[in-house]
Amino acid sequence: MSPIRLSDLAFTLEAVIDEAFGQKAVWVVAETSDIKNYPDRGYCFLTLVERDATGGTSGRDTLAKLDACVWRKNYHTISDFERETGVAFARNIQLLLLVSVSFSPVYGLRLEILKIDPSYTLGNLERERQQVLDTLVQKHPDLVWLEAGQYITANQLLPRPSVMQRLALITAPNSDGWRDFRHELAQNPFGYDFVVDEYLTQVQGQGAERAICSQLERIRSSELIYDAVVIVRGGGSQLDFGSFDTYLIGHTVAGFPIPVLAGIGHERNVSITDLLCHQSVKTPTKAAAFLIEHNRQFEENCLLLRERLRVVTREAFQTAREDLDRETERLRFVSQTYFRACHTNLAEKVVTLRHLDPSNVLRRGYALLLRNGRILTQITDVQPNEILQVQMYDGSINIVVSHS
Repeated sequence: MSPIRLSDLAFTLEAVIDEAFGQKAVWVVAETSDIKNYPDRGYCFLTLVERDATGGTSGRDTLAKLDACVWRKNYHTISDFERETGVAFARNIQLLLLVSVSFSPVYGLRLEILKIDPSYTLGNLERERQQVLDTLVQKHPDLVWLEAGQYITANQLLPRPSVMQRLALITAPNSDGWRDFRHELAQNPFGYDFVVDEYLTQVQGQGAERAICSQLERIRSSELIYDAVVIVRGGGSQLDFGSFDTYLIGHTVAGFPIPVLAGIGHERNVSITDLLCHQSVKTPTKAAAFLIEHNRQFEENCLLLRERLRVVTREAFQTAREDLDRETERLRFVSQTYFRACHTNLAEKVVTLRHLDPSNVLRRGYALLLRNGRILTQITDVQPNEILQVQMYDGSINIVVSHS
């Protein structure tokens, strides 16, 4: 077989591919790689890859690899995808792409990306997340379980301290999340003091989940008494958010013995960490605001109790005063009645004594028989021929007793 020119081979391939695809566009599932994005110019070059699904996450065999591009007329599909999914257009994402196939004798085979289906990526993320949750429920039912369609964890059921003041903070050093959280705590309008021990580490990107779990283990083994562990992350893309959607961090957070508060900087999706931690808020600033508000509620409850105690005390004193006034009035009435009765009784006795006064008795015609000043009351006390005295009202006389 005689050799042919390279251009002839290229033109033949161009004709074959054009005949096979022509103006047809096809949907392709592929993983992104080697992205060179030029947003200011409105185009993007990348490589689409298919890897062996049976291998691990690293070192998988490459089954296919093709160059692809997004031109200016369809460049909006990248921003549309990021807006609808919250996922950054970056390496190692499984995508469903509408592509046109072309072959250039100079530039070779290339796929032009016309559209990206966001629902496919969201579905993949949700399936992976659900698989992790199902595995946690199956393998660790003592730490994670479903109740009325909601995931309940041992960490969620930990008693929340009345005041959260001693905190362990897991975040990246000098990050926006670190600054926002510390600033919000320091500038709280109530003047609350917080003691924050920092456990600084990587919180996004490859290896972040193990770094975070390592810091959680440090906190667990420190034997320091913390009211809460706060994990914050500021900025970054939704793809970087994947560190909080793994089996390792879900298991660690669900069974952690200290309440975990997550403020990992997302506005749309809810991560596995959010679902399984003690309390989840959207941003580091809101994490600090939550702690301030929690402590404020405790202070307000104390103020309400103080006011209630003041009211109850005032009412108790008022009731006691009214009872005292009532008893005083009752005592006054009883005393007056008693003394009035005593006065009446005494007056009656005075009258009786007045009537029984010997001078008054003698005035009524009675007389006293005396012997030597001693009153005689019985006839047997009198002897014949005895001289006795008879006391009358206006004087006394002597008499001689004769036999009767």
